[in-house]
Amino acid sequence: MRHAQSADKQHGQLDKDRQLTATGMREAATIGHFLKKNNYDVDLIVSSAAQRAESTAKVIHGILNLHSEIAINDELYEASVRNLLQVITSLDDDFKNILIIGHNPYITYFAEHLTKAEIGNMETAGLVSIRFEISKWEEITEDIGSFENYVHPSIIE
Repeated sequence: MRHAQSADKQHGQLDKDRQLTATGMREAATIGHFLKKNNYDVDLIVSSAAQRAESTAKVIHGILNLHSEIAINDELYEASVRNLLQVITSLDDDFKNILIIGHNPYITYFAEHLTKAEIGNMETAGLVSIRFEISKWEEITEDIGSFENYVHPSIIE
């Protein structure tokens, strides 16, 4: 998933500190309710350490009422496809359904890398669902995932 809409960077502000806008908060909630309504069984949310991604994760975490903590991963900020692959292949195999919240363009590239689907430019709060027929996260490689769907708030609302 790509984080929800964030404010533009202000003079002197670090990019990592950009906050969600009111629209971004609604987008995150829309995706959270979509996941809940459609019975997505999320075990763990792994989020970039950027404020806008963490805030997106917190909104969704609250709606889904997850028992696991949000895993904040600094490597997801400005992560390449290779970095994203390293993060996912090192996940605990006890978690079966993971929601990763990152940034464009790399989160889009990563979804396309795993599925060979043509997603294009993932919109803010865009969510790609991918199914894997694996027993361990370390088995994830290029083109191993089955693309299920791509949704974003403007097509859900």
